[in-house]
Amino acid sequence: MEGPEFPHELSHLWFAFLSLHSGRASGFSGPQGLSFSEIKAWSELTATPVTPADVDVIKKLDTVYLRAANG
Repeated sequence: MEGPEFPHELSHLWFAFLSLHSGRASGFSGPQGLSFSEIKAWSELTATPVTPADVDVIKKLDTVYLRAANG
């Protein structure tokens, strides 16, 4: 797969998204979006601090995933 090099300084957000994604709910219409409360609970349970900017990036990654999954 061709594309730009992965920005390693953002790898913690990618791994956060993957961890959240592994617990994603799914319904009859497919995968559900990650909620703010799920991100907060994950952050607290894993003792992983997230900033508002981090949450914004995670939500944007989630939007891209949902568009691809429901495409």
